Amino acid sequence: MALEIIPLGGTGEIGKNLNLVRCDGEALIIDCGISFPGEDLPGVDLVIPDPEYLLSVRDEVQGILLTHGHEDHVGALPYMLPLLGKLPIYGTPLTLALIEQKLRERRLDAPLHPVKPGTPFQVGSITVEPIRVTHSIPDCVAYALRTAEGIVVFTGDFKFDHTPVDGERTDFNHLARLGDEGVLLLLSDSTNAERTGWTPSESTVSDAYYMLFANARGRILVTTFASNIHRLQQAIDMAQLYGRKVAVLGRRMEQNVDIAVQRGYLRVEPGVLISARQIDDYPPERILVLTTGSQGEPLSALSRMSMDEHKKIKIGSGDTVIISATPIPGNEDLVLRTINNLFSQGAKVYYDAIAKVHVSGHGNQEDLKLMANLLRPAYILPAHGEPRHYAQYVEMVRDVGYEPENIVKLSVGQILEITHESARIAGTVERAGSVMVDGAGVGDVSDAVLRDRWHLAQDGVVIVVISLDSTGGKLTADPDVVMVTRGFVVPEYEEELINEAKEEVLARLSEIEPDDVVDTSDIKNAIRSVLNRFFRERTGRRPMVVPVVIEV
Repeated sequence: MALEIIPLGGTGEIGKNLNLVRCDGEALIIDCGISFPGEDLPGVDLVIPDPEYLLSVRDEVQGILLTHGHEDHVGALPYMLPLLGKLPIYGTPLTLALIEQKLRERRLDAPLHPVKPGTPFQVGSITVEPIRVTHSIPDCVAYALRTAEGIVVFTGDFKFDHTPVDGERTDFNHLARLGDEGVLLLLSDSTNAERTGWTPSESTVSDAYYMLFANARGRILVTTFASNIHRLQQAIDMAQLYGRKVAVLGRRMEQNVDIAVQRGYLRVEPGVLISARQIDDYPPERILVLTTGSQGEPLSALSRMSMDEHKKIKIGSGDTVIISATPIPGNEDLVLRTINNLFSQGAKVYYDAIAKVHVSGHGNQEDLKLMANLLRPAYILPAHGEPRHYAQYVEMVRDVGYEPENIVKLSVGQILEITHESARIAGTVERAGSVMVDGAGVGDVSDAVLRDRWHLAQDGVVIVVISLDSTGGKLTADPDVVMVTRGFVVPEYEEELINEAKEEVLARLSEIEPDDVVDTSDIKNAIRSVLNRFFRERTGRRPMVVPVVIEV
């Protein structure tokens, strides 16, 4: 059996990263992440890869390799593991600590195996070599898989940070040795393929923090991704330098800080961390608050503060708020709303557009070229990017000697079959794509449900209740009609419009003879038809009409 690479998420798109590697009757899963819903998915909480194909090859899967602890690489595990069983999970200590917390919350269990960069281990017949890389969270690794067909390297998310916050640099020697040995396929991060130059070091954010902390006269609030331990360390370092106590708000932020401190990934002097209840025990100029809400999430701590709805903190004119993140695509309006609300509350707000308080965790063009030069693969598959990133990546790597035929273009669900001699698309799995998580439901939100939600949001709803004689299924001589309109009628015209609509319904029902036995579905269809026409003519809207028939 030839080596197969099957992306079930994260190729041709950003988010929900999951790749399946199959060879000689065995399979490995690389990452298992989520993506966040855009405006086209109203009411949806998360999006995960469709597990259907994984279930069909479940007996082949030997384990799951995790590159790092960001949600788009690990967030789907709590939803996948109940389906796949207790597969062994491999990752660095911090990544596994974050996963352990997620699994505990959902009362799940799986064997967790810590890996050490530079130390190979065996999963089935495949030898796996974890390689230290730098990103925006500690303990990130790329993986080199030694298969029967050759070496395959998954970079995960990376940039070449020469001055990382934790001092752990990319293992250039390991990458170069693999390149000298010969790499068959490189699956490379391509998120920043449109950006020229090098991605700045995480340490450059400290310079901006230094100036902002020096000039702040009241409380400072910093928001970033809860998993961005490097950024949290930088904020804590500044707090310690300027004599500020540090409070943490937001459940996920509190959990991650606690895990990082316990495992030694966050260095905090004794007595610096305080609880949210202690904030008012200190003057404002001695307080730093680390909080969730960098993406403008409506229920996050920062969003509630911006709307003056937070129980513990009221934003005032002396406060400085630092938003140390960029919006995930689709969240731009939420973030801008939060920023505007904070300004309205009187705070000074600093964010990426006006201050250097954030740098990307992904490599720009020069980083991507260097990775390709170090590994010198026979083929490259740009992953973790959209079609525009792929197109730019192809143009970019021409500079280092790669022609388009060396660059594999793959979509979610397609099967890449690769040997020493060739790489070709050998087909598509029967089912791949996205599954939506909506509250407690996983995969039970259909396109029809989403269409109904959009319909309700755009045009409102009309509920019509009529009475049907329970003896013989006949229409009562004088049917009662109760009508409720929501979401499209101006209040002062509502009563008049409802009365006219009732008359239309009664006129249609009057066409049914009193002694006729009628079918409930026929009555409902008749009501929908007459009211759809009525409201379209009178309001220009197409509200959802919901007829309810009650037998009396």
